[in-house]
Amino acid sequence: MEGERLYYRSPGARALTLISKVDGDVTAGPKKSIERESATFPSLHSSARGQVRIRMVIRVYIASSSGSVAVKKRQQAIVGFLEANRISFEEVDITMLENRRLWMYRNIPEEKRPEKGNPLPPQIFNGDDYCGDYEDFFQSKEMNTVFSFLRLPPVKDSES
Repeated sequence: MEGERLYYRSPGARALTLISKVDGDVTAGPKKSIERESATFPSLHSSARGQVRIRMVIRVYIASSSGSVAVKKRQQAIVGFLEANRISFEEVDITMLENRRLWMYRNIPEEKRPEKGNPLPPQIFNGDDYCGDYEDFFQSKEMNTVFSFLRLPPVKDSES
């Protein structure tokens, strides 16, 4: 499709890279902000043979303007852990766009929703698959099962 845009984040990179198709050619360049774009971005990785495979990324739904200190600390704990362990992820701010917040609410399983009100951030997804909330993340961290919690393949010692 002419003018189609696709963004991806290189492992360990904070900025997204824009791939745009123009007349069949692919061009790439840095993208500094994703606020006006869709919240779903696959991560592209090239293999040794030059083939590209698409892998869904971890998305942490946060609230940048939360008045709750507890919510902010929980968000920081998850983001800090993912960064420290070089796990590729993107933050999705639910306070900026209504459709992101509604998507998060709709895709949290019924059994994980509170009896009253809406689920609070942070909420973690791998692509469209719900992983869990802060309590689930903390428990997986304590049990040393974060990669299975995030639905990621285990890391080999040589990759860490």
